[in-house]
Amino acid sequence: MALQSIKILNIGKDNMTRLLTGLDDPYHYKAIGVGNSGTAAQETDEHLLGSETNFKDGNASHYQNDNGSYVAQWNSTWVYNDLPSNQISEAAVAKNASNGTNVCLLRCTFDTVTLDTDSSFSLTLRVIPTQG
Repeated sequence: MALQSIKILNIGKDNMTRLLTGLDDPYHYKAIGVGNSGTAAQETDEHLLGSETNFKDGNASHYQNDNGSYVAQWNSTWVYNDLPSNQISEAAVAKNASNGTNVCLLRCTFDTVTLDTDSSFSLTLRVIPTQG
């Protein structure tokens, strides 16, 4: 599987600055979603683009890595029939899909993963703020 594109979305950048400055709380991203669109990620995207999507709890966590960088992390696993086509080509970190809020922090696309009846696809997405 080769990553094809990834962008932190403009809406995610806005929400990150609000989070970092303590404005308009809560700006929490709790979910991971997957979809079947291979359209390259653009900063103007706000959500998954596929005709099939599925969101799950992202098991959100944060920690400081060995380099002293702070890391936000989300992970989840998808199985057969989570998408009707069983083909996953995009993923996103979303605010909270369980209440219908699928506004995303980031969206990435990758080579299509096709799930069969005895396979699963585990995905971990991380954001590590750095100073350029």
